[in-house]
Amino acid sequence: MVKLLLAAFACLTCAWAHGAEPLRVGLAGEEPFVVKGPPFTGVAVDVWEKIAALNSWTFTYTTFPSLDEGIRAVNAGKVDVLAGNVGITKDRLSLVEFSQPYFRSGFQIMLSEARPHSVARLGADLLDLLRMEVFWYVVAAVVAFTVLVYFFERRHNPDFPKTTAAGAAEAFYYVVTLALTGKSAYKGFPGILGRLVMVAWIILGIITVAYLTSSITSSMTLEKLGNRISGPEDLPGKTVAVVSGSTAEHYLRDKGITIYPAKDLASAVDAMLGQKAAAVVDDAPVLQSYDFNHPRLPITEVGPVFAPQNYGFALAIGSPLRLPLNQALLDLGESRTLSGIFHAYFGSVYQP
Repeated sequence: MVKLLLAAFACLTCAWAHGAEPLRVGLAGEEPFVVKGPPFTGVAVDVWEKIAALNSWTFTYTTFPSLDEGIRAVNAGKVDVLAGNVGITKDRLSLVEFSQPYFRSGFQIMLSEARPHSVARLGADLLDLLRMEVFWYVVAAVVAFTVLVYFFERRHNPDFPKTTAAGAAEAFYYVVTLALTGKSAYKGFPGILGRLVMVAWIILGIITVAYLTSSITSSMTLEKLGNRISGPEDLPGKTVAVVSGSTAEHYLRDKGITIYPAKDLASAVDAMLGQKAAAVVDDAPVLQSYDFNHPRLPITEVGPVFAPQNYGFALAIGSPLRLPLNQALLDLGESRTLSGIFHAYFGSVYQP
């Protein structure tokens, strides 16, 4: 019985190989797995062509703008096989079957390394300062002391400037220098009470400056920490750019994370650099390859590879191509042909 089944599969495979109609192969996904042509190249394309050669299959290529559209085409019988960085997921298994995995992957996060100009950073820091409530308390205290010194000096100091503007500036200078340094040309209010006021003034100034400095530092540190992304746990609450129809899009939607859909990875990176998104999430090898091939862009990958997934070739449910395709994949793995293809595209980055 087993021999009869194998013979039947062999006959079907032979019919595909020698029949009038070549196999219809769909291509979808991102570089370096699918590099648009013609001629078409890429990791998935090279692996598929090795499989086809081992089975003596002829074929034609049809490209699809997204993995989702390619999956739907396989399900509708428009293509026989879909090749690319096609993640094997539970949702897709309800529409198609998969070969055994040929590549192990997972998601990673890409961030912008661009930093705002120093003038822009200074402006942002000043705005943060103006939003702090304690800053306005300090301003109010400085204004009150300045008014007090101004009226006292106008009445008791014959050398004090006569004009209002010059007198106010002089009083303001006295108040600020004494508060910040504990030293000033201002002799202070006379008498014991006056000296006690000066001491209190100096102590209050030291405490205020110390508190204001620590508050600003804490605020800026918390702001930076709040905007920092070091792993998938930091993505909720932020907008993340993804390629439309990708496995990453489905993953982030399931997690309730706000996404910025882009037509391709280059558009997703542009959205991040244009501050429309805080990060990009995609397959780790795809991001690493893009980063390597665009050395001038201020981008980097951070955090661990998460949500592990496997890539496979998608076929129609019940397709007789699945067995010979899997056999060919095993042959390619045992002969280390697969490793050779992966090293050719990823170099030392590839870890089997």
